[in-house]
Amino acid sequence: MQPEATVMATPAEVAARDGVTKQAVTKLVRRLVEEHDLPAERDARDRIMRFSLAHYDHYRGEFASSEKVAAARKDAPSASPVNSSTSRDEALRQEAWLKVGREKLRRQEHIGQLVRADRMREALTVCGREIQSSIARLQNKADDMALAVSREGSHGLRVLLRQIAFDLNTEIADRLAGIVAQAAEHDEALEDEEL
Repeated sequence: MQPEATVMATPAEVAARDGVTKQAVTKLVRRLVEEHDLPAERDARDRIMRFSLAHYDHYRGEFASSEKVAAARKDAPSASPVNSSTSRDEALRQEAWLKVGREKLRRQEHIGQLVRADRMREALTVCGREIQSSIARLQNKADDMALAVSREGSHGLRVLLRQIAFDLNTEIADRLAGIVAQAAEHDEALEDEEL
């Protein structure tokens, strides 16, 4: 087996393992795929069939409320193992791969290689709006451009456009630096509403 093997599971298998409903797992998996890019395999109708168990456990541990998970386990009826024919060796092998996958995720998070997708979307939206507002004021330079063309022709306009571009780039860079300066160093943990 390759070192990059990923243990994949179905929502039914995880529901049986965790003692929760399949619908609860499916709902959480959809959210984790959308917000955190949980690795998943889809069928022809774009439904999630299997997903990375290590990523699921990691993200659930980070972004799910432990009280809700415990309450869901307590309320759910006891279920028998989904695949009882799986050998003990296979279970141990999968457990080892899960530990490796979780540790890899923890390490990536620790060294800053993982970012929260929801925060990234929010930051890109704020930055985009700042850039748009700076560019929208470009029309205010129309009179200066017309004057440059009437005095020096296309050369004068070219010189003025170079200066306007420099000023615009500086303004955008300053605004984005201000956003970065106001941003929190670390994000707070998310609570999971589904479980």
